[in-house]
Amino acid sequence: MLPLIGALLCASCSTQKNTALSRRFHSVTAYYNYYYNARDIHRLALQKAEKDYAYNYTLPLPVLLLNEQQVQSSVAGDMDRAIEKCTNLIAKHSITVKPEQPRKGSMSAKEKEFYNQTEYVRWAREAWLLAAESQAWKGDADKAALAFEHIALRFPNTPMWYAAQVWQARMALLRGDFVDAQSRLDDIKQNRKRPTDSKFEHLLESTYAHMHQLQGNTPATVEHLKRALKHAHGRPTRLRYTYLLAQLQQQEGHNAEAAELYKKAQHLNPPYDMAFSIKLNLIALGGTQGEALKRALHKLARDDKNRDYLDHIYYTLGNIERQEGNMEQAIEHYKTSARSSTTNSTQKGMSYLMLADYYFDRGNYPQAQGYYDSTIAVLDRGYPGYDQIANKSRCLNGLVEQISIVQREDSLQRVAQMPAAERNALIANIINTKKEQEQALQQQQQDDRQRSMQYQQNQRYGGSLGSSDGNGKWYFYNQNSLAYGQSEFQMKWGKRKLEDNWRRKNKTEQLDMGVADNAGSTAPSAPAQQLSDKSPEYYLAGLPTSDSLRRLSNERIKTAMLRIAETYQLELHDPEAAKNAYIDLAKRFSSDEQAPMAYYNAHKLASEQGNSTEAQRLQSTLIARYPQSAYAKLLANPTYVEQMRQQQHEMEQHYQQTYALFSQGNHSAAAAMAREGRTKHSGTPIAPKYALLEALASGHSAGLPSMQRLLNDLLQTHPKTPEAEYAQQLLTATKARELQLSATGGPSPADTTTHQHHAPSYAIPSGEHLLVALVPKGADINQLKFNIISFNVDHFIDTDLNVNNAPFSDFVEMISVSGLADQRMAMRYLKQLAPQQRSIFAPLQTDDYQIFLISAENLNTLLNDKSIADYMNFFRQNY
Repeated sequence: MLPLIGALLCASCSTQKNTALSRRFHSVTAYYNYYYNARDIHRLALQKAEKDYAYNYTLPLPVLLLNEQQVQSSVAGDMDRAIEKCTNLIAKHSITVKPEQPRKGSMSAKEKEFYNQTEYVRWAREAWLLAAESQAWKGDADKAALAFEHIALRFPNTPMWYAAQVWQARMALLRGDFVDAQSRLDDIKQNRKRPTDSKFEHLLESTYAHMHQLQGNTPATVEHLKRALKHAHGRPTRLRYTYLLAQLQQQEGHNAEAAELYKKAQHLNPPYDMAFSIKLNLIALGGTQGEALKRALHKLARDDKNRDYLDHIYYTLGNIERQEGNMEQAIEHYKTSARSSTTNSTQKGMSYLMLADYYFDRGNYPQAQGYYDSTIAVLDRGYPGYDQIANKSRCLNGLVEQISIVQREDSLQRVAQMPAAERNALIANIINTKKEQEQALQQQQQDDRQRSMQYQQNQRYGGSLGSSDGNGKWYFYNQNSLAYGQSEFQMKWGKRKLEDNWRRKNKTEQLDMGVADNAGSTAPSAPAQQLSDKSPEYYLAGLPTSDSLRRLSNERIKTAMLRIAETYQLELHDPEAAKNAYIDLAKRFSSDEQAPMAYYNAHKLASEQGNSTEAQRLQSTLIARYPQSAYAKLLANPTYVEQMRQQQHEMEQHYQQTYALFSQGNHSAAAAMAREGRTKHSGTPIAPKYALLEALASGHSAGLPSMQRLLNDLLQTHPKTPEAEYAQQLLTATKARELQLSATGGPSPADTTTHQHHAPSYAIPSGEHLLVALVPKGADINQLKFNIISFNVDHFIDTDLNVNNAPFSDFVEMISVSGLADQRMAMRYLKQLAPQQRSIFAPLQTDDYQIFLISAENLNTLLNDKSIADYMNFFRQNY
């Protein structure tokens, strides 16, 4: 009997057989060994995350906590455990093989439905959905979306398919794809076969509410949230929905409904922070207004139990004062709210944000910049409008930086222009102040060490303070205990301001010693870094005392002022501030090329503001002071821009025609048109293009020397342009291959008549001559000289000939044979040499070197001009 039972159990353990027994075995085992535990882990993790979630009650609560970073971090570990159990369940207990079909007769509809399943263990199907939901809750949206898509494809026409579709809509909302989410939800809503149980209705309606909340559609959010609340399970979820409904109704001005919902939330036993927020809202909704409302809030602030909620109270007081127009009092309340914040960083950020927006709206940008920096430092990235706040902070940071540059450079110039005695006295005062601060800091550190030692002794011999008094009263409600604790704290730490990083010993800010900070200065920075900040030289090193340093300082001021104006105009959209900044720039740098542009921009801004009087005044100033500027011509002549556009079009057409001639090989005509365009459009951006094209065309038509001279002219007239850079590269390349290029000969007579050819003037050959061989720099000079000397011994032993070498250029070496009395003798020497030159100059190829005769007088001209091609033309014509 026992072997039979064992055989049956073994058969039922296999997932490759689909029988009633195997299905039953795997279903029971899958549920109790895996799914139950996985679902329990999943459920408890979400309950704990919802309980521990730190809500910001000043803003509407979220419908879903699905994409909240705090929740994802809290549940990630538990969700991984749940996913692991679901994965193991599917691996070990999934049955996908088909059962045997009945041998006789056709299957009923129910039997067909059963036979066509893709999974025969219910809990394996459920494990897929639970694992996908766990992926979504831990923040892995991509994997979750793939899992839900798999469920929808594998399990159609099942309740799981509908749930997967709703979760797909949630994943679409995480991506910001509202169209996809709306389409999926509407399709399910209209499907009559969808599940109607409470769990699914809550899933569907809460997703609808979440979508509308993200879109800012409050009425639709309220409608679906009410339906979701009817099917919500668990007190935390019902409490959140109820409180959120109250907030939304209050926003819509439905105060009676809001008050009723707040009272319902009170009956759900909310945590103290929510209960406190409900109390504040009920006070505001209860008809209490004006001074009575303020007194009620101040009464709450005096209650020690509300110490952690003072930020919320004072933020509410600030809003009340702001609505009544008492901005000075509102600002004080917002500052108190920020100072009082203990745990709610979002509330602290909102208080900073109110202050930042206030100063920004009034154009106090430096003050606003500090508060925006504080805002983004404490606000979570998920806060509504965080990106816009961060962008505004970035703009203001750049603006304040440029303002600081102007102020610093002005300060440096002012100090540099002081009489020496006054400047030295100022520096001495800064040094003395620094010394006093360091001495005070050292004394504070010494006092802290003494207090610490005294505290340790008291702890060793006097025992420790209990947490309560004899009556069992809590420590922080006992004033005597508080006083004792405060004295103990000061004994150990000294008097410390309530602020972040209060334990740090040195929180003294670095003084802004304007005379020492010369950012961007070209003055040597290394010596200044080595100097002591107690020496006068440390401060004098950064002062713009010379003309060149003052020019650099003014350049930094000019650049900063231009950036300030552009920031006002283009980023902060403050036309009045931008206009004034442009005017300040134009007045301060009236002789600079930026001045007409600044006046023009100021005129344009004044016109946009509708201030025709100021716009006319700025236009008159611009035309009178800078009549030749493009901006003055633009204002004086409304058709100026169209004329410039037409001229530009004609210029581009002319250049294209010139380039077309060059491309077609008509180099003479291309050079002529390029010369015409260069002259006609001198001073324009296209002039260097014409110059380069003329040089290239002349190289083909008039020869290499002409191209080299034109390229050198281009380097002189248009430096620091892309064309000049290319010309320099081309010159270097032609000099490296000048020997080979000069072998091609010079221009034809027609070319020399149509092009001005500024070749050097060589004298008619006479007197003593030399034979010159120009060879590449890397050739074996000693071997070549030996070969020439051997030739001289063989053929001209009776003639006193000397063979020497010297550098000709960076790439060419010159070997000369001197002692040839006249041109006639030189020609005889060359004729004797010519048949043997291949062996004498081996292994060089014929194109790698040049041999020619030259008079002693013309050699000096050649050495000065360095143009091999020009002399080779002369040599061919005269020898």
